Amino acid sequence: MTDGSFEYGELADVLIDEVKSLVGCDLVEQDFSGPQRAYPFFTYKITTPYIKDMEQMNNGEMFDLTVSMTCCSDNSIKAQDLAMKLFKNLKSDNVRRKLRTDHDIVIADVDSFDNRSVFQSVNYERRVGFDLHLRVVDGFHEDIPTIDKINLDNTN
Repeated sequence: MTDGSFEYGELADVLIDEVKSLVGCDLVEQDFSGPQRAYPFFTYKITTPYIKDMEQMNNGEMFDLTVSMTCCSDNSIKAQDLAMKLFKNLKSDNVRRKLRTDHDIVIADVDSFDNRSVFQSVNYERRVGFDLHLRVVDGFHEDIPTIDKINLDNTN
């Protein structure tokens, strides 16, 4: 990521590229208000943007986040097949290693594979998805004053 606070936009760019590479589909923000993509496509939503991993200093803080990944299609079998393909690929050693090495993103877990279909006016949009739990490092750096010398002889 960058020097400074964690950039969620950079994370989204990495996920967009990975989904396109792994399953050949577009990935768009779930609540995006623009025109809908042609089926099939995936959506993402950062449902939990910050989960403190451990008590630590502000500099280089490691934290977890959760991203909901959903395949949208007009065909339930197609949605299940594509979602499962992405689900399995994100659990693979090759993809995990690539994300960790190239982007400092650790896939902590991939779970909750389920049907998320919704009724839209006259028919259903078939949705199948899962949750992606990631561990990332915030590049934020704060200059902290340091003590260079301590006098221990009890004199002022």
